Amino acid sequence: MNLEIIEHNLVEKIDVGIRNSFSNFLYQSPEYRNRFLQSSYKTAFDGYSFIGQKDSLNQYETDLLHSFVLSDLQSVDRFPKEFSSFLTNEWPKLITAIKKIELQLIRKHNLPFEKLYEEDIIRYMMSCNYYPKPTRCALFNKNTTRLSTHSDVSLFTTFPFGVATGLSYFNSDKKVEVKQTNKMITFCGYYSQFMSYGELNALNHQVELPTDLNSERYSFAIFSIPKPDGIFYLGKEKLSGTDYYKKYLSLF
Repeated sequence: MNLEIIEHNLVEKIDVGIRNSFSNFLYQSPEYRNRFLQSSYKTAFDGYSFIGQKDSLNQYETDLLHSFVLSDLQSVDRFPKEFSSFLTNEWPKLITAIKKIELQLIRKHNLPFEKLYEEDIIRYMMSCNYYPKPTRCALFNKNTTRLSTHSDVSLFTTFPFGVATGLSYFNSDKKVEVKQTNKMITFCGYYSQFMSYGELNALNHQVELPTDLNSERYSFAIFSIPKPDGIFYLGKEKLSGTDYYKKYLSLF
């Protein structure tokens, strides 16, 4: 399974809500934003990352974006106040819908992952991504992409509100550009490849530089991941979610 494009009926106000929350956070001072770096959380991938940061877990220092990773691994009050309303009112509905879709995909494709849900291993995180105008980024001239080629840490990655122009992926080394859509897109991450012994391929993807170098871009992706202290087995090997994160990060 490479890429599924799915009609969705998620209410549009959720997209507006999280975009406004993230924009309001980005309008705050650098001093305020830096109070919420990943090093402040030390939980999975949660926290803020910025352009030029050397120690982000989810982007390279040359990538041209600011991101904030939210998750259900900790309480709402641990995150910036700008996200409180979204996490309290909209996040639960969003995750319920996505979990239902993931289970439908698992059954449709006869994938060996349903036990992970039954044993309460799976949790969810969202990456909120803002790509400024490339011409305003000091690292722009060094880049051929906005976001470097990578596979995700997830079992599944879902763009619940569709995608803007710029997303591309590789299929047998051939680059495929995803057309802008407001339909939900779901694909396999590295955890699917890991748990299927390589029978499933994690989707390698990237975000291209735009033709209009004065254009901004937002994206919101949700990832199903093993909870850090969740225990699962790969054959006879006993692993925790944290063990898996280390194996994933060793790829980069």
